[in-house]
Amino acid sequence: MKPGITLSNSMATAAGFMLAASASGFSWQKLIATVGGVAFVIASACVINNILDRHIDARMSRTKNRELVSGHIPVWNAIVYAVALGIIGFSLLSAFTNQLTATLGVISYVWYVGVYGFAKRTTPLSTMIGAVCGALPPMAGYVAVTNTIDTTAWVLFWILFVWQLPHFYAIAIFREQDYRKAGLPVWTTLLGKSYTKAQILFWVAVFVPVVALPSVLGDTGVVYAVVMTVLGLYWLLQGWYYYGRESAEKWAKRMFGISLIVLLAFCLMISVGGFIA
Repeated sequence: MKPGITLSNSMATAAGFMLAASASGFSWQKLIATVGGVAFVIASACVINNILDRHIDARMSRTKNRELVSGHIPVWNAIVYAVALGIIGFSLLSAFTNQLTATLGVISYVWYVGVYGFAKRTTPLSTMIGAVCGALPPMAGYVAVTNTIDTTAWVLFWILFVWQLPHFYAIAIFREQDYRKAGLPVWTTLLGKSYTKAQILFWVAVFVPVVALPSVLGDTGVVYAVVMTVLGLYWLLQGWYYYGRESAEKWAKRMFGISLIVLLAFCLMISVGGFIA
């Protein structure tokens, strides 16, 4: 069920929920149901993705030892597991949040398994396409409280959308050989590492103003704005300074590592940003 993806998206869901709760009131029951429901839905989609991608995974050193590839877990067992996870997840969202949140779960599920699953085999734009479902969890957490998709919900979506591009483009650089072996069209295999590095720096530059938008809208205070702007600028300046001073692989790992720090900080600061000035 790809625990890393499930955990990071669950954190983003909780962050969106807490931002909305700062204005609309907090409920432990709804928080647990929302985060749990989204986590189970994401886990189910990841299992289905692993089933569909098992032949691709067999060609990549990073994934060749996954249980479905090795045969340690039979495909039918994985299907039953995915169905069970999905039923639990969608039941929690439908019963304890609202229909709009459950609908976002359905959209994310179909997009990740179907649309992104097809795109990753056919186009280098798959990273952007996949970033759509990756940006929905904080929106879902927010909508679970507000039951509406307003400007703030869209801002949360765009922050996570933009963040994902340099994050995953960095992976495409230091995992280039894996993608070549698997025959997957990504920017590094089609247009090279220099082009992909430029894309990373561009999207980090876009991230800096975008991540400050919650404070511009008045949803968070100055503390959030200062912390996230400083971190965004640090990410950008690190990328700029080491751009020609390190190998592409080392530079990409640097940018990837900082992206994780930025994500953790964003989830924390957006969670408390509505409660503090």
